[in-house]
Amino acid sequence: MLTIDELYDLAKRRRSVRGYDFNEGKDIPREDIEKILEIARWAPSAGNGQPWQFIVIRDREMREKIVELYLKQLEPKREMEFALRGERNISSPGFKNAPVFILVIGDPRVNEAYPVRTREEKGFQHFTTGLANATLLIHLAVAALGMGSQYVSDASSPYMATMLKAYLGIPDYFKIYELIPVGYLKKPISPAPRLELEQLVHYEKFDPKKGRSDEQMKQFIFSITRRGAYGKKDNQRDHQDRA
Repeated sequence: MLTIDELYDLAKRRRSVRGYDFNEGKDIPREDIEKILEIARWAPSAGNGQPWQFIVIRDREMREKIVELYLKQLEPKREMEFALRGERNISSPGFKNAPVFILVIGDPRVNEAYPVRTREEKGFQHFTTGLANATLLIHLAVAALGMGSQYVSDASSPYMATMLKAYLGIPDYFKIYELIPVGYLKKPISPAPRLELEQLVHYEKFDPKKGRSDEQMKQFIFSITRRGAYGKKDNQRDHQDRA
């Protein structure tokens, strides 16, 4: 049985890995991929709806086409950042060197498993939470096997999702949730910064002393989060890139 200390160590080892860390030349055995997805299928979901399906993409040509899709949808994203924030520094696809992509998709028809009121008020929330639960287990299972993974949420953007459906023969009613590049690492990577537990936990009631002012939140965003890495040199971004 997994101990709480072992689970803690596993959670700390999980990292969002960028492409320059993936060992492209080391393949992943099919049995390891199936172990990862076997764990994912035990994720909790509302009403046991199990909305997830997983598409494993190993073919190099298809992976390259997916990288091109990402690049195309990146341009309007950069334009929007520049127009609204005066920034254009959004990273290119570092995940291109990963030897395996796992695409998590969801079937929203499972929402019919919920009571009518739940379906109407919270159906989408329950649907996406189930997919998120399965996705987290994938990331943890990858880490348990000594590999790294990355979180590519742009796969669900309208353009990229539509094209992925066309490329991979996915029925239109499915929702694209996340693309997860997976691979072995060239070298161990260091933990990413996290807020201290005492900053996050409130007992019985919300503690106003733990709230953050707008200025404190701004400082957090531009020092610790992914956005704080924009515009920095690669060696400066390296630590912040991994969430």
